[in-house]
Formats: sequence, C-alpha cells, structure tokens
Amino acid sequence: MCFGGKMPATAFSVRFARELDVDQLAMLMTGQNPTSERDGAELLSASGDAIRADIQCSSCGKFGARVVRSARSRASRAVLRQAHFRFVDPNGGNAHHPFCEFYGDDEDRSAQASLIDFGSEKSTETRAVRLLVCKGIEQGLFDQRRIRDMRQWFFDLKSGSRFTLTTSPEAISWTRALHRHPSYQRWTFHPVQAEMPAFNWKAAARYQFTEDHEHLFLLVRGVPIDDGSCRQAGELLRKHHQREVFDPTVLQRYYDAAVSLAAFVAVNGGIDIGKVRPESFRLKGAPVALLALCALVLFVSNWDMNAAITAFSRLLLAPAPSDLTLGNVIGLNPFHEYAAWRLVIVSGQVAAKSPGELDYNRQLAATEAALREQHRRWKEQQS
Repeated sequence: MCFGGKMPATAFSVRFARELDVDQLAMLMTGQNPTSERDGAELLSASGDAIRADIQCSSCGKFGARVVRSARSRASRAVLRQAHFRFVDPNGGNAHHPFCEFYGDDEDRSAQASLIDFGSEKSTETRAVRLLVCKGIEQGLFDQRRIRDMRQWFFDLKSGSRFTLTTSPEAISWTRALHRHPSYQRWTFHPVQAEMPAFNWKAAARYQFTEDHEHLFLLVRGVPIDDGSCRQAGELLRKHHQREVFDPTVLQRYYDAAVSLAAFVAVNGGIDIGKVRPESFRLKGAPVALLALCALVLFVSNWDMNAAITAFSRLLLAPAPSDLTLGNVIGLNPFHEYAAWRLVIVSGQVAAKSPGELDYNRQLAATEAALREQHRRWKEQQS
C-alpha cells in the first residue's frame, strides 16, 4: 500500500548512475543547493514526471518514485521526518514488488538495514572498506551501476524461489534450544549407573536426549544461530506467517562464498577489520561492510574465487584514491536477514521431524523421568 510502506531515504538514479537521497538528486537536477528554507523536495516540485521515469527502487528496481517532503516540529523545528521517496503505481497503489523490503507497513522506518552508507559509517571495518570502495571505483573494478545490478540480481534470485511460511514461533525456540544443547556429549545409559552415590540424573537426561534426537542435531549442526537471529526470525514469522515468501536457501552458495572470501581477505589483506576474528566468521558472521564488498567483488568476478582474490589484490595494492567522496555510496549487503531466514527454514524442517511437543525443558524433564522409571523397574527385577 503506497501509504503504508517503508520509505526509502535513497534510491537509484538511472540518469546519474548512482544512489541518491532527495537533496543530492535536487542538486544534480537543478544545480541549486538545498537550504533549510527551500529543501530538496521543494526544489524538485516541478520535476515529478522526470523523477518517476528516472528513479528506481534500490531493492526491487521498480519505477514510479515520488518525493515526500521532510517534516519539522512547529515548536522546536526539529526534523520529524526526513525527505524520502515513495513508489506509487499508476493506480495509486504500492509500486514495489510484493517481496521488496520496502513493501510493508512500517511507515516510520526510512533507514534501510540492508544498506551500508560507506560515507557516514564510523566503524573501523567500514572506514577500511570505504577506502577500498573508493579505490575500486577509481580503478574501474566496479561502479554504482554494478552495485545496483548486483542488488537486482540478488532480488530476482530470491523472489524466483517461493514457499508459504507455516513455521510456528515454538519451532524457533525449540531449534535454538537444540543448538545450545551439548550434543557432542555422548553416553549410553544403563540402570546400574544410577547406583552411584552421587549419580547426576540431569546429566544422564542430557546424554539420553542427545541419543533420542540425534537426527535433529544433524539438521542444526553448522547453522549459525544467536539471540539476534532468533529475535529477527520471530519478527519475520509474525510479519509473514501463512504468506508466500522467498526461499533464502537459494543464497547459501553465494553466502558461503562471500564469507570464505571475507575470511581470506581478513587474514591476508592487511586491513583493519576490528576485533572480530576471521575464524569465527562462519558461525558468528563477517563484518557487514566487508561482507558487502566481498559479495560485490565476487559478483563482478562471476563468482570465481581466484578472480575475486585477484581483484582484491589490485584493490589493496592500488595507490590511495584521489577522491574520497567516491566512497559516499550506499553499499549493498545482499545477505540482510539471511541468518534469520535460514533459521526460519531450518526450524520448520526440525519441527516437521520432531516427535512430541516443541518444548525443550519439558522434553528434557520427560527424558529424566523415563530414565528414573527405567532404573526403578530394573531395581525391582534385581530384588
């Protein structure tokens, strides 16, 4: 719905071949600098047709953009809403693709979590990556058109594979509990063991739980799961339950490649990526800015790892860029929400193969009770 979607603060201009916000677009189209008295939206007020034909949604590539003016408090003059783009079809409806991240109902959200502003981010790894972005554009390895092409390619890839989301919230908690369970501990119970004077029934139950659910542990093994991805997975379920969504598993090959390249670059590139250790990228995720750049370099290298490493060598060995404003681009993290979506998918698979209720504590308590009953019967037979 055109009056209920997430409002993109930036969008892609075909004419200028770059990602722009409203003020930047106004400067390029009119040659005038926006001011507090006359902002970019007002400067563009007579350019509606040109904007609708030129500006694309950064996520799904649709046209139909309109400029929405910023809003200020009458009392304090504080900015209540930044100027942004709204995409409207000829009938006044939502022009975004239904799977677009801006096709939603969160009107207050204009910040794009899947985008990285290399011009304003202050983290160590983003500053390092920004320098490489400047070098890459200056050396002709890629440009903003290619960044836009990659975004469209990933969107088309995801939206081409769909399914109806039926996973329950309980499945997320169950899968998280299985992931935390010490599944590497293996021990076969025998009633005679419980004759030990300080026998640990809870430990025995955990061991038995491992034996009983080994087929489920195989499903979650190697899948990165943390509290953040669980929260995000729960939000996705609440928003999309019983609706058709894209299948994120189609990204796994590309995600694995980008993480592998990020780890290689972090170890061998001599760049400062902060405190995150490369060996933990697989389970904890790579720094988002570095992952975005690795995805871009792989994309322009046709996903050939050695070709991408060659491109990175050129980036790292190139002289300092003469124009640092080249890094003022909006860089894509094509794997935004990937971990959460993968958790949703895995949780559905785990739930489908799980016997009984999806409650870890109750299942563990039931396992302990069964072991105690087994021991009781064994003692009766011994007497």
